[in-house]
Amino acid sequence: MWNFERLKEKEKERRLFHLRSAILVVMVAALLVAGGGCNLTEKLQALGGQPTANQDVPDLATGGLSSPPPQVEKTKVTVYFKDKQGRYLVPTTVEVDKAPGIAEEALAALCLGPAQGVDTIASIPVGVQVRSVNIKTDGTCVVDLAGSVAKDKLSPKDEALAVYALVDTLTEFRNVKRVQLLVDGQKKDTLTGHIPIDEPMLRNLTFVNKQG
Repeated sequence: MWNFERLKEKEKERRLFHLRSAILVVMVAALLVAGGGCNLTEKLQALGGQPTANQDVPDLATGGLSSPPPQVEKTKVTVYFKDKQGRYLVPTTVEVDKAPGIAEEALAALCLGPAQGVDTIASIPVGVQVRSVNIKTDGTCVVDLAGSVAKDKLSPKDEALAVYALVDTLTEFRNVKRVQLLVDGQKKDTLTGHIPIDEPMLRNLTFVNKQG
């Protein structure tokens, strides 16, 4: 015997299936028309909140969009190292970051010492730290050194070379006419016991070998 109720249910399911298929076809066609020829996969991904091939994907390691690191512009300055025998100062051109505090960059390079494999040695004792650099409107550059510099026991000549390495490096800049050295923010009679630094010092090339 035929089960008419079961047949009705099957017919209803068949019609519902066809209706859903027709609706899906209409939606796909609408997407193609609205997208002006865009890739269907991209549209479906967009509707689903997924990034398309043309979208930037956040870099999970950095927490943002991946981008190359900014290039730091460099500039050349002249600093004064010692020759290998420690007899005199040698003007040396080095590259530093081009920044508003270019004088500080120059002193940092001076305190760091020359690169390996060159014919010069450091003129500033290892470990000397520059606390601050302040160039005044009258052309006086005030350099505050950390107190540890006074612990170095230098010969009179090595102290003179260290002092004038600082002075001559800074007076390479047009807006610096003289240099006042401080130690821990205070004026001192000498740096380590020999060369007077209690007053601003002028450029002095007596200890410089200009031939390099």
